[in-house]
Amino acid sequence: MGPMALSIRAPMMAKMLQEMVAYIANTLIFILSGVVIVEGVLGDDSVFHHGTSWTHLLLLYVYVQVSKCIVVGALFPLLRYFGYGLDWKEASILIWSGLRGAVALSLSLSVKRSSGRSLELTPETGTLFIFFTGGIVFLTLIVNGSTTQFVLHYLDMDKLTAAKKRILDFTKYEMLNKTLEDFGELGDDEELGEF
Repeated sequence: MGPMALSIRAPMMAKMLQEMVAYIANTLIFILSGVVIVEGVLGDDSVFHHGTSWTHLLLLYVYVQVSKCIVVGALFPLLRYFGYGLDWKEASILIWSGLRGAVALSLSLSVKRSSGRSLELTPETGTLFIFFTGGIVFLTLIVNGSTTQFVLHYLDMDKLTAAKKRILDFTKYEMLNKTLEDFGELGDDEELGEF
């Protein structure tokens, strides 16, 4: 493999490594926050005894959905005018499919870790903070994430235009050719050629 091929593939490999590290970090954050939430739910009867925390979680989920509607609705004229433009269908998907994830969970873990050091932030408050954050993440992933495809289909946004279909077909064709070309180069490799 020549220096030109290495100089072209180096940024691609760096991006793949960066994506892999981000995936591992996200997975670790989700696992860690899940363990902390389960520990808080099972270990603290005073916080979760009456079931009001679960009711508050559902109300908070509804509040988050309503607040997304208000924000997108208030900014809709600006979003429609600037950039690529935004129509009402895209605004609907923006409201429904926006998910919360690793950043919110990592911040809630930080709050949980800092709890108990002041009168305002008690350990119970830290436990509730991570419970509510994890609950919102869970509900948006399960409810919003699983129904986004149906919303796209209902709004007739899941179909490709003829131009996009041609671009997609051409991209698939080029990817197949590049893959076959790279696979052929593997046969010339000293270490892999014997397989």
